[in-house]
Amino acid sequence: MPSLNLLTVFNPSNYWRSGNFTLPWQAIAQKFQISPEELVLSDLRDLTHQPLRAQIDRIDPEDPSRDTLVFHLSQPIPPGTEDHVLASTFIRLDRGKPIPHGLGEPYLEVVYGSDGRERGVRFVNNRLIIWFNFIPAPEDNQRNWFSGSASSVQLDQQEILDPFPAAMGEWLGQDPEKRCMQVSKLHLPGIASPKSPNYQVSLFNHSYRLVSQSSGPVRATITIASEPFDYMGPDPETGQNRHLVCELYRVISLYAGADYLMEELFVKGKPKAQEDRVKGGEIVNLDFGLEYFAHMNLGQTQDIEQVFPVPDWFAIGSTTDPYAAYGLATNLHIESLIHPHKGNTSRFSWQLLPGKSAKCLHLFMRGQPQGFDAKVGHAWYELIYRPLNAEIYQDTNVKIQLQNSRLVSA
Repeated sequence: MPSLNLLTVFNPSNYWRSGNFTLPWQAIAQKFQISPEELVLSDLRDLTHQPLRAQIDRIDPEDPSRDTLVFHLSQPIPPGTEDHVLASTFIRLDRGKPIPHGLGEPYLEVVYGSDGRERGVRFVNNRLIIWFNFIPAPEDNQRNWFSGSASSVQLDQQEILDPFPAAMGEWLGQDPEKRCMQVSKLHLPGIASPKSPNYQVSLFNHSYRLVSQSSGPVRATITIASEPFDYMGPDPETGQNRHLVCELYRVISLYAGADYLMEELFVKGKPKAQEDRVKGGEIVNLDFGLEYFAHMNLGQTQDIEQVFPVPDWFAIGSTTDPYAAYGLATNLHIESLIHPHKGNTSRFSWQLLPGKSAKCLHLFMRGQPQGFDAKVGHAWYELIYRPLNAEIYQDTNVKIQLQNSRLVSA
């Protein structure tokens, strides 16, 4: 293989797949010295060098290591191996003119208040329109518990969170409490004491700030951060108690053509005072657990089917028309799923066990009375458990399985 600017692509499944790839951008930029504005990717199997849909997202301006390259392969690739010995294809990196933005791509609109602060964001692709709140009281009234939640999810032009009136064409009079994806509470390690097993932070009535936003041919993405909160607890590296000022970061992405949102979460802490500083850097990424809350009208208790077959995903669906359903898939174990939450049949809550970071998929469905759980399980496998992946090409013993693939004709 000649020395080229290449990424090696791996398909960890035993069947052909296509889809989206995400990988850290910083190492690629340092090695190939190509700027984001002139980066062009192409599949090495394609003799016409047709540019792939690709973009670079700045997740956290304070941390360039989180910059992310995202690209889409529409041509299926053959199975590889999990040990990265057998590659599925290679991606060429060149300087050139990227694909211009076109109609039908995902996009977002940030809405600002009269005070100049961000109130929320509207995500749009050809399947979903989602309104996500940054502030506790989006209606400017006393109902101040909507922060960090999606209070409207329209799938194919119909509301999912209150689907029965929506199916009859009614927009007025929908449940004013409807929302989902709300991180209601964080759990962090407490001071090493039997009386303080963990530290809890409520977030539902505290605002988020917009950290970054980006849109491109592959996805529309925002990063938001919670209001800072004080934390006294053990440093994950040294075990010594430190006083930190922390924020929950949430990276939320809507992909082209998707009926789901992807979310990545992490907690970032900084020393409160000079005496809390230690060697090794200012930023501390803490382990955390979290609780999600949702208010979705899926009918009476007997009309709701819950599927919870593995610790990493669950599905909830209505057994009555229009058969609205929701699924969560995650890289962390789900400790509990509570329904009805506090006796209300429209309320759900679930708790994730602690980890350094969380990756979650929020999947929305309608009109699928059977098999909606299988759809969630398949999404968990392909997007969380065994995602397509890529890395910088190394001239080692990596082999490529292309004998069964077809080159794209010129």
